[in-house]
Amino acid sequence: MQSKVKQNATKTKFTPLTVFLLATLCLYVVIIVALLVWALSTSFKTWMEFAANVVWFPRIKEGSWAWNYGYILKNLYMNARIPGEQPTGFLGLYGNSLAYSIGCAFVTTLWPCTTGYLCAKFRWKFSKFIHTVVIVTMILPLVGTLPSEMQIITSLNLDDKIWGMWLIKSSFLGMYFLVFYDAFRALPESFSEAAKVDGANNWQILFQIMFPLILNLFFTVMLIMFVQFWNEYQFAVLYLPNKPTVAIALYQVEFGGSYDVFEDPTMKMAIAILAMLPVMVLFVVFNNKLMGNLTVGGVKG
Repeated sequence: MQSKVKQNATKTKFTPLTVFLLATLCLYVVIIVALLVWALSTSFKTWMEFAANVVWFPRIKEGSWAWNYGYILKNLYMNARIPGEQPTGFLGLYGNSLAYSIGCAFVTTLWPCTTGYLCAKFRWKFSKFIHTVVIVTMILPLVGTLPSEMQIITSLNLDDKIWGMWLIKSSFLGMYFLVFYDAFRALPESFSEAAKVDGANNWQILFQIMFPLILNLFFTVMLIMFVQFWNEYQFAVLYLPNKPTVAIALYQVEFGGSYDVFEDPTMKMAIAILAMLPVMVLFVVFNNKLMGNLTVGGVKG
């Protein structure tokens, strides 16, 4: 009898609103998938085939299919701004993007995590002050900070260095501080108390007990930040002039006018697919973490 009650309680009631929302979401998914399939098929077309057949797959005949990716890997490069420096090829662009995105994603996840732990588990007045500072900085609009930021980075000789960008991005401010703060607050104090009885110090409690409990959350936030930094070009084009990323190359192809040879729409679509490939792979492999772990604490059941 109780099992039937539970089953009835978990059944979803389809109201007109839920049906409308479900239909809207399904339509949205179909549109996104259709656009991705169209972009992929277009990247294998020749210019003549694209002009005659914009929407559908390339026709099965000689001259309709083209391997545009090989031409891009060979000919897409960024000229160095420093005289005498070698241009950065496409593989170099990918390497710079990975180093910049992974490093920045790691530090922008590590600092909110550790600061959130300290504020959640050591409830001093300064911890409350840090918590208030984070909220205030999220509310107040920071306008006009770019010139002063550029002057500081140049004075410290951190510009045009990927590791310098890691240092610049080392900040605990932002929404994910609150995410980690609430995650650590939700963990029972009995974990740390039992560890202290066994002789563990604060570092051991953090890295051997607390951190493993929120490891899924840590990697989820890091994945989200990686996608953000992979697609970012404004910060990189300002502070990494001689270490360009894939996002900068894609921007130059679309808006910079530096690549007349890539004015072909099929070439542009192939470059976009190559730039999007790491993000798509990450989403396919880690979609469960990206979609669910931000709301899951370390203790279940």
